[in-house]
Amino acid sequence: MQPVVNITRHTKNETHEQWYREIQQAVQTELKKHKNIRDKLLIKAVFYTLLSGSLYAAIFWTTSLTGLLLAYVGFGFTILLLGFNFAHDLSHNAIFKSKKLNNAWFEVLYGLLGANGYLWKKRHLHSHHHYPNVDDHDADLELGGVIHLSPHQSPKPIHRFQHWYGPLLYASYTLYWIFYKDLVYFFRKKQANLYFEKHPVMEWLKLVGFKMFYVGYLVLIPYVFTGFGWLEILGAFGLMHVLMSWFLLFTFLITHHVEKTMYPEVKLRINASWMMHQIGSSNDFHPFSKVANFIFGGFNCHVAHHLFPNMCHLHYPTVSRIIYAHLIAREVVPNQTGYFEGIWSHIRLLKRSGSVKQQASEY
Repeated sequence: MQPVVNITRHTKNETHEQWYREIQQAVQTELKKHKNIRDKLLIKAVFYTLLSGSLYAAIFWTTSLTGLLLAYVGFGFTILLLGFNFAHDLSHNAIFKSKKLNNAWFEVLYGLLGANGYLWKKRHLHSHHHYPNVDDHDADLELGGVIHLSPHQSPKPIHRFQHWYGPLLYASYTLYWIFYKDLVYFFRKKQANLYFEKHPVMEWLKLVGFKMFYVGYLVLIPYVFTGFGWLEILGAFGLMHVLMSWFLLFTFLITHHVEKTMYPEVKLRINASWMMHQIGSSNDFHPFSKVANFIFGGFNCHVAHHLFPNMCHLHYPTVSRIIYAHLIAREVVPNQTGYFEGIWSHIRLLKRSGSVKQQASEY
């Protein structure tokens, strides 16, 4: 399918609002037919929990270095899938009726991943979802100056090579996030459109406590209770993070940063259609696939997620079909790639955006 091109030329913003109301009504009508969603979600949770528990136990059962490496990598991918499928929904209060229960389980899952849930959630809900791909407003565009994506700012000379060094740097992302980014961002007051005067003492305690817990259960305890030495444990831990980083970051990046996604300017965003902003700045991969949905937990249906962020991801393949039907009938086709096609499109975007200042997409 072809991506969105000049989507606002088709109609005015008022009509976009009408489109969205029609889509909402169609979605509500269709979802009334859905049954046993809670049961399906429970089965999925049990599956991923048992799988991750078994792979963690395998770290202690194995006696070979190959087995240790496989156990670590398998466990790392499985808890990452738990994050994709449940932590993200929990952050949007899309699983339990209680916000406190959603948040509690969200923080537990982020603790297992070694990341700080408190700050990520604020940046995700109050920055990224309000202003996807908008300079100085979307916190996810803050890439430390190493990677340049915005068409509204001139790249630095080093960015000419970012399509080469970027994917290599991506391999360190989860370690960077856990042991640097979380800590530095707790001291940073201004973050995109957000301003933090100070954080609650309890959040500081949880920040340090979860980091200690993470190092303890994935490094110290395996070292004490297995026959492997520091080099083997740290090597397996490092390999796990390299592969996790590529999988995590490429999955995140291709949902918003491929060749045809839009980067609206702030002055345009203020008067623009909210719906078209969400559609034009997002990218789907395999949005109608139940297999992809089972693996990625709705990240593959990113247009649907940005239009219905507080909805359980199990609904997204159906919701995506409704969205596409309504939009295509009006000559608007959301951005869509395959998974690996999306990765290559992202790398091509790095090459393009790293060379010269680009003409901004129409919005």
